[in-house]
Amino acid sequence: MASLVAAVFFTVQVTKASEEEGFDSPYLPSADVMAEVDATLAKARDTGKLALIVMGATWCHDSRGLAKRFRSADVGDVIDDKYEVLYVDVGYLSDARAVNQRFGMPSIYATPTVMIIDPETEMLTNSRTMHMWRNADSISYPDTRAYFAKEAETARSPAPAPEAALQAYFDSIDAFEAQEAARLVAGYDLIGPQLAMEPDYPDGFEDLWREVRNFRYKLTDDLLALRAQAEQLAAEGISEPLAFPSYPALSWESE
Repeated sequence: MASLVAAVFFTVQVTKASEEEGFDSPYLPSADVMAEVDATLAKARDTGKLALIVMGATWCHDSRGLAKRFRSADVGDVIDDKYEVLYVDVGYLSDARAVNQRFGMPSIYATPTVMIIDPETEMLTNSRTMHMWRNADSISYPDTRAYFAKEAETARSPAPAPEAALQAYFDSIDAFEAQEAARLVAGYDLIGPQLAMEPDYPDGFEDLWREVRNFRYKLTDDLLALRAQAEQLAAEGISEPLAFPSYPALSWESE
């Protein structure tokens, strides 16, 4: 029974938007996505707004759910008033990687990945909270509105540059993230072609999907915890190594 429930749940999670009546997907392939990023940043500078780059996919229900919220009467006015929005199609987890890397992310960790960018500095301003949007379709319309309204108020008030000790911690965390993100990308490269076979997924696809999902969820949670630990140690003037997690080998690493 449990496996049947899981299978039904998985089918609901990964399904083509064509099955949803009236959904016009904004996640479309681009001939030059970086030119679109540049144009969005330029327009945001001209209008005094923030750039809002949403990296998602039509096959992802959370990506579609966020797009629906942005188009709704409950949320759309805040988005239109405060942001210049660019939807970036990640294809089957292999496209547009240069976009997230441009803003300091070695990999996307979810669809959608929601990046709020100050167009003047090109700094990512919502790194501490962005991962919540991996569950975008479960976040209420009022909470979605409140989040983007608040971020629009605070995004242009960046924290001061960290002291040397804290920056050293952050540099070590960035190196750890780059290493682990490379492992995640290898998983994307394996599962992406299988995802494109929908609905005729090969045997073992569901297990592999869960493994990739669990790893990216764990990694993002650990990165946030590491940065919080670094800030606490630096604030207390304590000099000791960070407690970096160690992850077991992933199935695709043994192949």
